[in-house]
Amino acid sequence: MDVDEPELRPAPIGVRVVPLACRRTGAPLAIEGRVAASRAVVIKAPSSGVLAGLDVQLGASVREGELLATLGADAHDQRVLAAEAQVCLLEAQLEERRDALLGASSRGEAPDRIASFESKVRVAEHRLAHERLQAERHARARALVEVHAPFDARVAAVNAAAGATVPAGHTLIELVAIDPAVVVVDVPTWVAAHAVIGAAVEVRADCDRAPRAGRVSHWAPTANDGVRRVLVEVDNADGRLAAGEGALALFDVGERDAFFAPRAALVTADRATCLQLVEHSVARIERVRVVGGDADEVEVAGRLHPSQLVVLHAERPLRAEAEVIIRGDH
Repeated sequence: MDVDEPELRPAPIGVRVVPLACRRTGAPLAIEGRVAASRAVVIKAPSSGVLAGLDVQLGASVREGELLATLGADAHDQRVLAAEAQVCLLEAQLEERRDALLGASSRGEAPDRIASFESKVRVAEHRLAHERLQAERHARARALVEVHAPFDARVAAVNAAAGATVPAGHTLIELVAIDPAVVVVDVPTWVAAHAVIGAAVEVRADCDRAPRAGRVSHWAPTANDGVRRVLVEVDNADGRLAAGEGALALFDVGERDAFFAPRAALVTADRATCLQLVEHSVARIERVRVVGGDADEVEVAGRLHPSQLVVLHAERPLRAEAEVIIRGDH
């Protein structure tokens, strides 16, 4: 560029800003979470074979212990029948040899003849014991080809069709138990004192927004500073709640001092809610958690203080570290 030419710089971004409001409130914390299944399992083929009997529909209910499918049952049935027949044959042979030994003993035959009959009896007993063990193994293998439901659940996915030949380890069906449903919520650490196990929590799911009674069942720390993960169990006898949908969990934590920001200042990107802040004429993005508020403003939880300014409106999307011109009274 010629030194005499004016330097071209992007036009500054015009914004309006308002300060964060800090005030006393007693409204419940409304924290967004997601619905999850209370139990889930992926059932895989225990062995290779022809799949039979898998006649379930997506969303259907199954009961614990219900037979869902079989794998290579015909071949295993033949092995079991053959083993049982062989056991019956060897049992008959053993009885014949025992009768022969008894007859030889009653006739007073020579000791070497008696020893020969005894040897044949022992051989028959050994063969029978071995064949009974084989029959038991075939029976156990036959039991493995049966696929049963491990608990009361609904069918979440079916990944094979009856009549197909599937290898061992192939995913057959996915089951989820969604009654009760579990709402997974990440709450600020200070809320933990009010979210003890057994505490009542009102839940409103995206599917109907009707209030549902829930109770805290578990909680655990997370990798994020100042956040704990809380699991809230909710009755779902009507089956309307589905895993993955959003839900609001309302925690009653009493009165507190809270920060409030206009809803216009919130930005959602990559499934995370961020707050646009302005400090020293530089815009920056602060990840926050929305924990309450109304249609005009939201209550946010984070490392904030009242002196910070939030962007209420921008002429175009702001980037982190973008230079801005602050207009208006503040």
